Amino acid sequence: MIGEMFGNVWRFLKGVGTKRRWVAVVVAIVIIGGIGFVTFGPQSGTDDETVPDDRRAVELISVVDFAEGSESSTSGAGSETVVRAETAGKITQVVPVGSRASAGTTIALFENAAQQAALLQAEGALEAAEASLEKTQGGPRSERIAVLETAVESAENSTVATLLSAYAAVDSAIRNSADEMFSNSETNAPRLNFVSSNAQRISQLENNRVLMSVILDRQSSISTALSTNSDLEVELNATESEVRDALAFIDTLIAAINEAIPTGSITSSDIAGYKTSVSSARTTLTTSLSSIASARGSLETAEKNLEEGLVGAEDADLAAAAAAVKQAQGSYDAALAAYRKTIVRTDVSGTIVSCSAEVGDVVSVGSDICRVKTVSAAPGSAFILPLASVKYTPAGAFVFIVNQDGSLEVIEVETGLVTAGGITVTGLLGDEFIVRDVRGLKAGELVNIK
Repeated sequence: MIGEMFGNVWRFLKGVGTKRRWVAVVVAIVIIGGIGFVTFGPQSGTDDETVPDDRRAVELISVVDFAEGSESSTSGAGSETVVRAETAGKITQVVPVGSRASAGTTIALFENAAQQAALLQAEGALEAAEASLEKTQGGPRSERIAVLETAVESAENSTVATLLSAYAAVDSAIRNSADEMFSNSETNAPRLNFVSSNAQRISQLENNRVLMSVILDRQSSISTALSTNSDLEVELNATESEVRDALAFIDTLIAAINEAIPTGSITSSDIAGYKTSVSSARTTLTTSLSSIASARGSLETAEKNLEEGLVGAEDADLAAAAAAVKQAQGSYDAALAAYRKTIVRTDVSGTIVSCSAEVGDVVSVGSDICRVKTVSAAPGSAFILPLASVKYTPAGAFVFIVNQDGSLEVIEVETGLVTAGGITVTGLLGDEFIVRDVRGLKAGELVNIK
């Protein structure tokens, strides 16, 4: 095709004048070049099209293989520690696999708004009780009465917060967890989506779901008008009864799930997911019952102290104030323990090698969260690394590790003796995988691992 084209162009050029011939030559070259590019040039949209990757390929080495005094490879030396959940709930944060973690490092977080609220409430009650004790120990009687009034006000505010938190717990347990298994859940004829071997229990659950709607509507209505001026003692009793009803409903639902029969539409995996979700809801409701009991006790104690005023001997006053502090301290310790269980920490130093939980997962108590690999190198161990694996800058000496996204991160090290076999460094844990040759690399650069 190209040869024929050249022949036609040559015959055309012979037939034109000398001056016009040079112009025609230029035009012909442009035309032929364009046709050649269209015919043989790059074809967009073909299967062979690739995007070049200009990242530098790097090789990683295990630091523990270069422990000072080692004569043979110890790749993989060390042990793995499994970090497990101490509570049930939804995962909101997990560290990336490959991250370094020191003992005490947070590697995962649970959804813990309710636990934070309970802790804040308990902290306020404790501070109020301590202030009351301090005033009782010394100060005019008028000031001590003012302190007691402040304690009542604080207890009332805490009670309102506890009730609002309980409403939210019931709503979440029913609408977010239980209703996953119902259709027409907000009507007078809800239906369970799975098949169970116990038909009577299924009928009971469908009837009770209607009763749950009555509870949810009442709590939604009262929440908009609830304040410290409300009859808090009456509302505590009513809410406690409703939370227990919701807990009984969830327990019946768990029993039905245990009797569920897998079908084409509801698989065994779906049933397992239902079980995890309602188990988490049950934990939340149980926590709400404890918070209600604590709020009732704090409110009754504060009101009783105020009613009694300063009647009685000084010793009795001090004993009552000290008892209030002790009670508030116990509530605070319990709330703090519940909150700390939502923060998953590792007890050992090492590298996160795998994680069973992901953000959004709902896990139960005792579930595996992540595995941490520890190494046998003792703290402060020295390693004889290849010279090319250590980078020197005016700020100090560094080695590079590769993050999960392929970016380079620096770890500062202290250097020592340099020999033909390498350079002695300290400041590493021994579980790191570092870049063998750092020449020409810089922090944050994206690389590929060989």
